[in-house]
Amino acid sequence: MEPNETAVLVHRAAAGDSRAWEALVRAYAGLVWSVARAHRLGSADAEDVAQTTWERFARSLDTLKEPEHAGAWLATTARRESLRVLTARNRVTPTGDLAWTGMSPAAEDVVVAGDEEVRRAELAGRVWRALDRLGDACQRLLRVLMAEPPPSYVEAAAALDMPIGSLGPTRRRCLEKLRRLVDVSEARGRAHE
Repeated sequence: MEPNETAVLVHRAAAGDSRAWEALVRAYAGLVWSVARAHRLGSADAEDVAQTTWERFARSLDTLKEPEHAGAWLATTARRESLRVLTARNRVTPTGDLAWTGMSPAAEDVVVAGDEEVRRAELAGRVWRALDRLGDACQRLLRVLMAEPPPSYVEAAAALDMPIGSLGPTRRRCLEKLRRLVDVSEARGRAHE
């Protein structure tokens, strides 16, 4: 969403326009959710983080200094709330959803032959295992950048507490590491056949 469009929606929502509020939620709900899940929170904790983030946003509508950057505000708030939940519970719950990779069966638009389905399932498993081996920083970055709708770099930088200029190069390095790990896993799989 364009910054000026966001600012207009924030001002309208602050004035009580429910359609403006709904438009903001539609535009940024995926970002808030992906930030919570990027911290490896389970569904219940991620829902709590999202609810708290939106509640704080609703209370802050009148006082936002830069309403055009509401997405960055939401991302930062979701990140801080996720960290608060992790600290309070002193645990991390790995997530098992692959929907954000585009490889879940629900994302299929066409019916594929049985052997193709098996191949895709095996690839999804290799990607997930490789992602688990990437480390938290790369996992967090990839999850945030794969949110639906995709966040702007300003929003992603706020969510990850990173400089905007390092997002692209870091993303490229993380994807290359992931690709290498998947390739190694695939080679091992062929060696055991």
